Amino acid sequence: MSRNYLAYRSFYPEIETMKQFSDAGVNTFSVMISNCLNALGTPYTKYPPVWTGKDQYDAAAADGIFDDILKEIPTAKFICFLDLNTPLWWSRYLGAYGARHDSYYELGRIAASKLWREDTRKYLEFLLTHLTEKYGNKIEAYVFGCGGGTEWHDRCRGAESLFRLDAFRKWCKENKKPWQDIPSMGRREKGLQEFAVKGKYDMTSYWSGYDDSEVDPVIREDAGGLFYDPEQQKDVIDYWHFCNDLIEETIEFFMKHARNYILPETELGVVYGYITTEGQYMLSTNGHMEYEKLLASNTVDFLVAPATDRAIGGGSGSLCTVGTIHAYGKQMLNSADNETWTSKGPDGGTFPPAWVAMHNEEELASSLKRELAINLVEQTSLWFFDKWGGSYSPESIRMIGRGKAIWDEEYALPPARSAAQILMVVDPGNIYYINNLHPNSNNFHLPWKLNLNRSGAPFEIASFNDLPKLDMERYKMVILCHPFEINQEKQEILDRYVCKDNKLIVWSYGPGIIHNGKWDESHVETICGVPFATPDMIIQNKKSWRSLYVHDPRQITPEKLREIAQTAGVWLYASKPCPVYVNDRLLGIHTGEAGTITVSLPEKYKKITELFTGETYTDTDRITFTVNHTDTKLYRLEDKI
Repeated sequence: MSRNYLAYRSFYPEIETMKQFSDAGVNTFSVMISNCLNALGTPYTKYPPVWTGKDQYDAAAADGIFDDILKEIPTAKFICFLDLNTPLWWSRYLGAYGARHDSYYELGRIAASKLWREDTRKYLEFLLTHLTEKYGNKIEAYVFGCGGGTEWHDRCRGAESLFRLDAFRKWCKENKKPWQDIPSMGRREKGLQEFAVKGKYDMTSYWSGYDDSEVDPVIREDAGGLFYDPEQQKDVIDYWHFCNDLIEETIEFFMKHARNYILPETELGVVYGYITTEGQYMLSTNGHMEYEKLLASNTVDFLVAPATDRAIGGGSGSLCTVGTIHAYGKQMLNSADNETWTSKGPDGGTFPPAWVAMHNEEELASSLKRELAINLVEQTSLWFFDKWGGSYSPESIRMIGRGKAIWDEEYALPPARSAAQILMVVDPGNIYYINNLHPNSNNFHLPWKLNLNRSGAPFEIASFNDLPKLDMERYKMVILCHPFEINQEKQEILDRYVCKDNKLIVWSYGPGIIHNGKWDESHVETICGVPFATPDMIIQNKKSWRSLYVHDPRQITPEKLREIAQTAGVWLYASKPCPVYVNDRLLGIHTGEAGTITVSLPEKYKKITELFTGETYTDTDRITFTVNHTDTKLYRLEDKI
């Protein structure tokens, strides 16, 4: 597995804040080099572009951020975030007749262009060669971003181009698929509208909170149905598969070239693999579904993503499948995007009020300790993101310093073993059947993730293909979020690794509903024991396992999930619904409100220490604490009795 990082990141050179982080023990800084504007229309960084014209590069512009930091913090180490999006001049340069597209919002339309790839590769070669020669021993890793938000988002909703059309034709030939041109938007009107999960539309979509009055009503409302018909729209499903293959292959293209210009010990990361909580516009159209293929390559050491469910009381956690990343021997770097009441907007302007999630010192401290706790327990990397500065008070940075000391102690020990008895399983291959232009496209996985975060029990997330690699013996409850197509190979995996040992298997919506290439409701009962669309949640006893069918995951609440988990024999650590993170050395618990919580452990320990306060407990399997506001506790568990 790749090395572990605890770092600070900002778009701007927040030198004074960096000095405070360095004094607190955090001496790794993520800096950004970009040639374009962000989604608010302002430059990403305070330094001039490096890529200034055709085959023209400004090395001094690349040096600025490094030199400014090293002048004040000579011992600093760096994670260099490289934005590969094309500058405006490139999109304009002799770009008539569809030859050039803006990679920021139209990544999928330009990704297959040899011209774009070669021009961007030459820029990357210059930049990495220069940085390696001048700062090589200071740069621990590079992170590559492109597309929307520099997160490899393909935000053009599958819009074709000359390059995408040609690449799809070649993809069909290579994969022995019939060539039927790129499916038009109108093809979605043949979707399975009547099988959509009914009810209020999800309000966390891409357009939530923004003016979407000009968005095509067909896209904005039901988009032609929640599912693609596996018979009538097979070409649509194939097309989205191709679109994701294209983005993944594009990332590999640049990563492979990057390896030639960096030091052998320098690691490479990429912002990619969002699946656990994403929905409308953000699944198959977004281009992130082929993360398993990227992880299987030797080009990447770690993935990067923002934490999710970050509001006070939420459980945080990665947008990526951490279980999958670790199963491939790679690492996850989570970004704690702490938007606070003191955060600044671009150029010192007003920070968007709707984005503020921490409103006082107590909420900020609770959030920061929560991020330290979950990443320590899950043994993932972390950086504290400051966007345009101002997000971290001196007191909060001192608290992060205490966390850094805990971090160093923990990572000096052998890897810890997770205590999770619940496994949430996503299936990117089955996500291609979902029309993610539909507002309810995330209702197969998001409700599970949010409720698991608040269940009072630890859990893990992995992908279906990981099941043969995991230690399945310790899981007592397995939630299958996207079990729409279960072919013979998948059924054999379920029989061998999952449906055994009296485990409780929870099926979302329609297990096996796509059968032999057709939509077949009758096959659902064959898989899980009850007919499709059964509203009642009744546990069925099978020969060596138990089955629970949940037609609409939005019916689940934290309280209901705790009830199901107890039936499965899962140990609940918290006396009431709240986020809990546990491995065999540490236990973290977060609460969003004042009150008293009792933590129950399955075994007694000689010594239990709260690592931020030093409070200790001896010879016990129970801890009770009272807080006057939101807080996060992190306990070290020592010497089982």
